[in-house]
Amino acid sequence: MRTARNISLMLFLLFFILAVVGGLFIANMNFVKHVPGGTELIVPWKAMQNFMLQGVTPYGDLTKLNIQTSIYNQPILPGQYPYRVNTPLFLLVLFLPFAWIQDFTLARVIWLIFLELGLMGVVLLSLRLSHWKPHWLFFIFILLFGFFWQPTVTMFVTASPIILQALVLLAALRALELGSDELAGALAALSLLNIEATGLVFLVLIIWIFSTQRWRVLAGIGMTLTILIGLSFLLLPSWLLPFIGAVMENWRSGALPSTFATLQQWLPGIGNRLAQILAVAALTIGLLEWRAVRRQDVRWLFWTSCLTAALAPLFGIPYTPAWLAFTLPGVLLVASVMTQRWGILGLVTAIIVMAGIFLGLWAAQLNGLTSVFILFYPLSLTLLLYWVRWGAVRPPRLWADEIKLRG
Repeated sequence: MRTARNISLMLFLLFFILAVVGGLFIANMNFVKHVPGGTELIVPWKAMQNFMLQGVTPYGDLTKLNIQTSIYNQPILPGQYPYRVNTPLFLLVLFLPFAWIQDFTLARVIWLIFLELGLMGVVLLSLRLSHWKPHWLFFIFILLFGFFWQPTVTMFVTASPIILQALVLLAALRALELGSDELAGALAALSLLNIEATGLVFLVLIIWIFSTQRWRVLAGIGMTLTILIGLSFLLLPSWLLPFIGAVMENWRSGALPSTFATLQQWLPGIGNRLAQILAVAALTIGLLEWRAVRRQDVRWLFWTSCLTAALAPLFGIPYTPAWLAFTLPGVLLVASVMTQRWGILGLVTAIIVMAGIFLGLWAAQLNGLTSVFILFYPLSLTLLLYWVRWGAVRPPRLWADEIKLRG
């Protein structure tokens, strides 16, 4: 009887998963047909196709021209983003399965399914790392927020892999909680796909590893990177210098928004100096918190990682709105502390804060206010994270708090 029930349950789960994936496939196909985009998938997809089928380096001029023609329907014009391949070859090979798909529309549809499942994973892991079990109605609200706030929608349109990077980093933190250090290291190594967006959080993890002497995490990172880097040099021994050149060309283009470009446009006389001051202030905050997280538990590490993700645009790094999807765990951490520590008042406050972020970013998008994404939103999230810092980094001390967490 028990065996029959287990088989029935497994069949139900299988059909449920197939139904979900099938529904996502149909919805994504309709989305792709009506919404142009996928630029951040075109770059690795075309690069790996050229490399796999023609033996052409992903970082060369031919691949660059192919990508630019696919995106702009012509060679690049002055002031346009060059879309050079800025992913190291040892992680670019992860896109190989998609390069086998000749039809880009189909590749984009399947890629979107991975992004959507990744977003679900980010929400669930964020709640788990926050030690929070929200009411099912609020959980639905969180899912709707996560899927439809502006950075996520932009991520879906551009097909940015940023949410998958957030997923592996959160999974690494969860593995640390469970004591699976080698797995945590292997997952963390995969987060370097876009080092501009995730590199600082990876640095926080490295600092924490050395302070806690969790050397097996470092071993997991080292083994994973050694295997991937070794494979990349076997495939193309000369990839490193062209890769660095491609990254520098993207950065020098100045086509992506940054605090330096924004403040220079607002205040041509002192804008650059103000951006430098802002970057120094962000660095100072970061250094203080990176020092404070040493030898602390994963709860504290999670808060520091969320803060670092919020601070990243303030360093002056060229940053796209889609990359702000990387800050979703920070928003959920703020909401979790509010609801767990402040009761019904916290719940109402969390709803107001999340609604304000949702409406504010969409208003900025509709009015073309790029400054909100790379300046005002990061500042606001930083303040919110400091508002809940005490409750976020310390376990509950009162028996009432324990009951709330378990409930």
